[in-house]
Amino acid sequence: MRNDQPSDEPMSLDGITPIPVPSVFSADQDAESAMLNAAKDGMRSGWEGSQAEEPSSDPEMEAAGFCFGNFPADSSSARDDSHSECPSPPVASPPVASSSADEPRSDAESGPSVTVQPHPVLQSLTLLATMALMLLLARYSVPHIVEEIRYAWHRGEMRAENETGVEGLRNVSLDSLSRAYEMVTSAVGPTVVHIDVERSVSEEDRSLQRLLGEDSYTLSDQGSGVVIDESGYILTNRHVIADGVAISVTLSDGRRLPAALVGSDTPTDLAVLKVHADGLIPIAWGDSDALRVGSPVWAVGSPFGLDRTITFGILSGKHRVVRAGVQHGSSARYQDFMQSDVAVNPGNSGGPLVDARGRLVGINTAIVGDTYQGVSFSIPSNVTRQIYDRIRETGKVERGWLGVLLSEVPDSMHRGEDLRVRGALISGVTGEDSPAAIAGLDVGDIVLKVDGVRVSDVGHLMRLIANLGHGTLLNVELTRDGEPMTVEVRLKRRPENLDR
Repeated sequence: MRNDQPSDEPMSLDGITPIPVPSVFSADQDAESAMLNAAKDGMRSGWEGSQAEEPSSDPEMEAAGFCFGNFPADSSSARDDSHSECPSPPVASPPVASSSADEPRSDAESGPSVTVQPHPVLQSLTLLATMALMLLLARYSVPHIVEEIRYAWHRGEMRAENETGVEGLRNVSLDSLSRAYEMVTSAVGPTVVHIDVERSVSEEDRSLQRLLGEDSYTLSDQGSGVVIDESGYILTNRHVIADGVAISVTLSDGRRLPAALVGSDTPTDLAVLKVHADGLIPIAWGDSDALRVGSPVWAVGSPFGLDRTITFGILSGKHRVVRAGVQHGSSARYQDFMQSDVAVNPGNSGGPLVDARGRLVGINTAIVGDTYQGVSFSIPSNVTRQIYDRIRETGKVERGWLGVLLSEVPDSMHRGEDLRVRGALISGVTGEDSPAAIAGLDVGDIVLKVDGVRVSDVGHLMRLIANLGHGTLLNVELTRDGEPMTVEVRLKRRPENLDR
């Protein structure tokens, strides 16, 4: 049966035979169908996944003539029956503009990012300003911090000492303390001797004696001493036996023996005697440098002729300089006394000062005034031992000599934080052949150290030089016109006339 409905296919001139016209889908029908099906499947899965949100159409797909799940809308090509109609897309609500804070824009939308680099000059100025600020803060804050740390450390030491002392006092027994006193007396008593001296009388003293109805060529004096060696060596003060024409020693067992003078040292006011006796009990040496201020000490001697008198006190101070024995030629510059409150009176001079173990830590030498007033002084055992060894070996003490005149450093020239450690100012150089002149020391130099030992004052420097002895090569650190220097000096023997 003939169908009069017009055909969509082109016809030949006879109107019967159709002319085959290649369709746009005829050659690549299979490839294009596969591509469209893949796109359709992808868009369907995306649309199904976004059902929880508002549905929206794809403007780009609509502009291209595509609908979801079908071929192009305006295509006149033959289509599969199952896809003959394009379903209506869901109506989308108007898009709402979102801020950049809610949803970041893509690189394509925001455009290429630009990194702003700081200017090199501005960066350098900022760095310099930061460094200057840090230095300024360090300048004013670091000293304060260091001072606080130092004070905190000192306070910690004081607190620790306080706690140790309080705890120790809780464990002290008065009975044991009394027993300790008795044991010290028992240990030290046999080593102490009484010394009697006959001195020659000057013409002035003899004239005075005649006025008083007396006429004697000698005067009697007395003092104390301590046995150092069982072979008969006894240590005492020089001023006890000075100008003596006859010296006798009374031992602890009552024997009275003559004594010979081995040697004496005027600057330190020490002397060594020798007796010939057996059965002597020597005292043990102690360490005066290790003895701390506040430690208990005992003095034993013969005040006013009362032999083997013992008194008790504490060590009150160290490194004191007093003019003890000056009337007999002693020099305060060479004396380094320990101070105590032990009762010492005339007759105690030359006797031992001992610690809690009965060891010799000093030789009692001087008091303030003519009688005891609560302050007494003794020569440290470490100084005493050096002098004793030299006198026993050679009969005298040879000291080193630098050849300078010294003065205390004034405040205007002092450099440093510790005002008690000033050094010594050279105010003069004696002779061209003196060690100081040979080494190149000059007036105005401030001596700070000798062989690494800091010089506290003039007396300290003199003792350091004297104890080193002649021939010693020293490294002397000093300042000259504010500039530090180090000079090598070889000491010479100190002239004897300087000790007179």
